[in-house]
Amino acid sequence: MPRHITTSRPRHWPVALLAAAATFAGAAEASTTAPVAAPRAPAAAQATVTVEEGLREVLDDALSANLELRAGAAAIEQRLAALDQARARYLPVLDVAARYSWADGGRTIDFPVGDLLNPVYATLDELLIASGQPARFPRIENQSITFLRGNEQETKLVLEQPLYEPRLGPAVAASRAEVDRTTANVTALRSRVIRDTQQAYYLWIAAQQAVLVLDATLELARSNLAANESLYRNGKVTRDLVLRAEADLLEVEQQRIAAASRVRIAQGYVNLLRNAPLAAPLPKAEIDGAAVDRFREGMVRRLAGRTLEPAPLQQLATNRRAELQGLDAAIAGGEARQDLARAAFKPRLLLGAEAGIQGDDYGFSEDERYALASVILRWNTFRGGADRAALAEARAFTEELRATRDLAAQRVRLEVQQAVEDLEVADASLDTALKRTEAADGALRIAARKRDLGQINQTEFIDARRTMTDANLNLNRVRAEFLARIAELEYAVGEPRAVDKEFPR
Repeated sequence: MPRHITTSRPRHWPVALLAAAATFAGAAEASTTAPVAAPRAPAAAQATVTVEEGLREVLDDALSANLELRAGAAAIEQRLAALDQARARYLPVLDVAARYSWADGGRTIDFPVGDLLNPVYATLDELLIASGQPARFPRIENQSITFLRGNEQETKLVLEQPLYEPRLGPAVAASRAEVDRTTANVTALRSRVIRDTQQAYYLWIAAQQAVLVLDATLELARSNLAANESLYRNGKVTRDLVLRAEADLLEVEQQRIAAASRVRIAQGYVNLLRNAPLAAPLPKAEIDGAAVDRFREGMVRRLAGRTLEPAPLQQLATNRRAELQGLDAAIAGGEARQDLARAAFKPRLLLGAEAGIQGDDYGFSEDERYALASVILRWNTFRGGADRAALAEARAFTEELRATRDLAAQRVRLEVQQAVEDLEVADASLDTALKRTEAADGALRIAARKRDLGQINQTEFIDARRTMTDANLNLNRVRAEFLARIAELEYAVGEPRAVDKEFPR
């Protein structure tokens, strides 16, 4: 049968009931004891808001200042920059290169041009002189040519443009997949921050209300101690009952100290999520029956008529969860890596050109200017099997991602099933917890009347008081747990509470 969450519950005020019980007990004692002071209301440090208003404030802070989200946004910017780099490789590259060199020494080539020509010139001169003509041929020295010029400069523009580069497309696809994966991961992180902030805030409210319950219990324990002291002074009970009441008061005070510590710890965790000082105040709210009803109605509205059956919600979750979308993007990146590995088997065609001036000095004469253009073909024919190994690695990597994605989908389905079960348990526990509190309240009232009439011993009254305190603490815990389970279900389905829509300013 389809499972539904009901939309209305009786409302209960545990702190008020405890205070009323304490007041009733004090009034019953008036016939035999001195008047007892009324319960002290805790001082309100700030105005109380609704749970929705308080949650809106802490969520706004968390989503705008959370350090993990800030790091995630920087990671997205990094991936976008890498994508721009990959796209830029389609465009030509134009560089300006300038070089000026001074050299001294180095290898030389000795050219004995004098030894070769001077004997010839001398013979020719002798023939000329013999014929009555003057000598005409000069004498030449041997030459020594250095490999390095003493001064040399080269200034040029270099242009490179890929004409056919099969690696560019897969590289861009891989970078785009990285952007999608990182974006999905940040979206998943945002969902977790929303869920964790909601649950932490509910826990803090429940801890605050537990302190109020224990404050009222302290008043009740003090009234009980005062009543037993009065009965002891009048000789109606023995001193052991006074000591038993005093021990009970000290026990409640110890519980109150521990509860106050839990409040501070819960407050610190909420402030950690919103990147605020750990002791910063939080908006004060109360999770009562009306708040539970509003959250239940909001959940039903967001489910849009869907029942709490795991199967349709699991299907919805596998389509919406950002973690799975991130893995899908990673798989696309793995396929791009395969294409990149296959591109190593294809040729590359490049156009290269350069123009500039070179020589011993700077100038633009015909001897110093030059231009050069080239079409370059590169085709790898042998790399010892490295390219095939790279392709096999990319295929194995993609298969690993597919298996990881299937496992993650199974985990998402399990999370949805567990979230549905936990929500149903929490919803069913609301009635039980409320009836338990009502029963404990009635039992305490009766026990207080019987105690004043001397019809029960101290142990029975303290047991009734403990039952009442435990019931009220349990009701607070169950109500906060119900709201936390709603947040868990919304996260599991992949549709966390839309802050702007659900909690308008």
